[in-house]
Amino acid sequence: MIGAILTTAVFAFLCSMLATIGNFVIARDFPDFEMDPDADFLLDAELGMRFMQYRLTTNLFYHQSLVLWALSAILLGYKLLSASL
Repeated sequence: MIGAILTTAVFAFLCSMLATIGNFVIARDFPDFEMDPDADFLLDAELGMRFMQYRLTTNLFYHQSLVLWALSAILLGYKLLSASL
C-alpha cells in the first residue's frame, strides 16, 4: 500500500512539474498572444497551432496531476483509516 501511495505521489509530482514547465514555455514563447475569435486564424496558422499544442499539452498534464493528487490523497486517507482500526 505504501508503494502505491508513493508511486502515485511521484507521478502526480512529475505531472505537476511538467504542467508548470509548460506554463513557463507558453509565457516565454507567447508573451502577448491571445486567441481572438474575430481574427483570421489562417494568417498565423503556424504560430496559432504551436500555441494550441502547448496549451493542450499543459492542460493535459495539469488535469492528470489533479487526478493523481486526488488518488494519492484517497489512498493515504484509506491507509491512515485502516491503520487506526
